[in-house]
Amino acid sequence: MTSGTAAGPRGLRHELFLHHSTDDLLEFVVALARDGAAAQQPTLLLLQPDTAQAVLHQVGPSPHLTIQQPPARPGGPALHVSAAAPTLSSYARVVHQEPAIPRPRWPRWRRCEAVLNLALRHHDTWVLCAYDRRTLTADMVADLQATRPLIGQHGRHQRNDRYQPPVSFLGQHNNDLPDPIEQTPPAVELVDPSPATARATVNWFAHQRLPTPEIDKLVFATHEAFTNALIHGRPPTVLRLWAQPDRVTVTVTDTGPGPTDPLVGLLPPDPRTDPGPGLGLWLINQLVDLTHRHHPDGYTVRLTTTHPDDHPSQPGRLQ
Repeated sequence: MTSGTAAGPRGLRHELFLHHSTDDLLEFVVALARDGAAAQQPTLLLLQPDTAQAVLHQVGPSPHLTIQQPPARPGGPALHVSAAAPTLSSYARVVHQEPAIPRPRWPRWRRCEAVLNLALRHHDTWVLCAYDRRTLTADMVADLQATRPLIGQHGRHQRNDRYQPPVSFLGQHNNDLPDPIEQTPPAVELVDPSPATARATVNWFAHQRLPTPEIDKLVFATHEAFTNALIHGRPPTVLRLWAQPDRVTVTVTDTGPGPTDPLVGLLPPDPRTDPGPGLGLWLINQLVDLTHRHHPDGYTVRLTTTHPDDHPSQPGRLQ
């Protein structure tokens, strides 16, 4: 594998590496770690414990290397952006052993990968994302290739001809499919309730199913989504809620067209301009799982909160 920095101008270098085995991954990470230590560049390795131990055994300790375990549960796009920015400011190189993303979470994850190119563009950091190819479908691979300007393959770091500008990519993937739970009768459906009634309803149904911090987040997110619909949408505004033992899903639908900016809610709004619905969606994205979709009947925002002890690969336990 070639040494030194990846091809391209200074600034964010966002690279994809697909590995097919543990040996592939180790060869890739060890080379980057050795190069970073030799160049005396602060290098952060976000690795699973077994991978970290193997890398440290081959590379040895270095004051220029920091090894940490990656987040156990990947967050939403806005939360991921907020967490990544301060991390990148301290390191010249970051290698992230990416988790296996459950299929239901993939639409949100691919948007996160695209928006990182904009949110972190001012950082002078080489970010290398290593995915296990065996956990990915062909569609997932295509999404990853479309969201990385650089790609590591055949021992080299190269420009990626399949990369798409973030706004273009996000514009093509701006709508999420309904959750399967939405095909079942909701526990409650309210037409044009007051914001206070909307908050109280969510709080009551979530009370026996979620811990207090998660309830507070969902209630606040519902308030923001409902207020957005009242201010920026068109009546009627319909709130639907589905309550499961460890998961609460809320949708807010109005008959307006919804926001057209594919970046809305993924980046903090410019404080110098009118944020429109962007500020509320940005705040919601920090708190709960947020999806949205435009459809012939209007615009729907879906908010989902799962008990923190529930495994992320069990969305709704409908199977």
